[in-house]
Amino acid sequence: MLATKTCMAISDGEFQALRKIMQTASGIELADEKRYLVINRLSKRLRLHGFESFGAYLSLVRQDPVERQMLVDLLTTNETWFFREPKHFDWLRRFCREHRGMVRVWSAASSTGEEAYSIGMTLAESFPGQRWEVVGTDISHSVVERANRGLFPAKVIDSIPREYLRKYWLKGIDEYAGSILAKSDIRDHIHFRVGNLNQRLPSSMGLFDVAFLRNVLIYFSGEGKLRLIRHVLERVKPDGLLMVGHSESLFGLDLPLEQLAPSIYRKTH
Repeated sequence: MLATKTCMAISDGEFQALRKIMQTASGIELADEKRYLVINRLSKRLRLHGFESFGAYLSLVRQDPVERQMLVDLLTTNETWFFREPKHFDWLRRFCREHRGMVRVWSAASSTGEEAYSIGMTLAESFPGQRWEVVGTDISHSVVERANRGLFPAKVIDSIPREYLRKYWLKGIDEYAGSILAKSDIRDHIHFRVGNLNQRLPSSMGLFDVAFLRNVLIYFSGEGKLRLIRHVLERVKPDGLLMVGHSESLFGLDLPLEQLAPSIYRKTH
């Protein structure tokens, strides 16, 4: 493989070493076909440090926890949008109609926040006058910072119902022109924090009635997948809901779950 002006070459040994660091730090298993993604996303970082090889960058990552976190941030895919997989929000509305008391929902891989704010708008509409809270967690520090701002490019408005736009969002002006900002009506109920699902989550997070764990399990397999789901279920109440991505399966895993519909489960105990 030839290096170019924008990309650097990476040897098989260097790629395997980066895969191991990524797996240890986050639990995410980089597939062989992710080699070019690694090169494209990290080449700029190498040039910033003045490195001419991935070997030199590996030495830095092993020694510097800040750079190791930057590596995780750069290699984590953060593709998301508002009201992705709409049937899950239908189930959330149904759950709200049958629930009594405060509802707490966890967006377990919240990325830049679109999922968490979609949950918030759904709860505000389905649970008027009642108490609710949404907590979003993500392993990437940078996307957690973005999510906490509640500021999104105006191009996302096509995926938000017009009534919700009017009720829960402000149109940016001056330096915020071309953006929308979540109103305090929902922003005050939505909180984001850094969280690594590959590790047990702190009890200070409390328990949740519903957990969204969507499009995460595709990056894990075997024991890694089972460990991650168990960590999540520790923070879900008995009879609470777990929602995974439509392309993800929990078949054959020894878990306290009852399937209610494709990609939707109830925690049994």
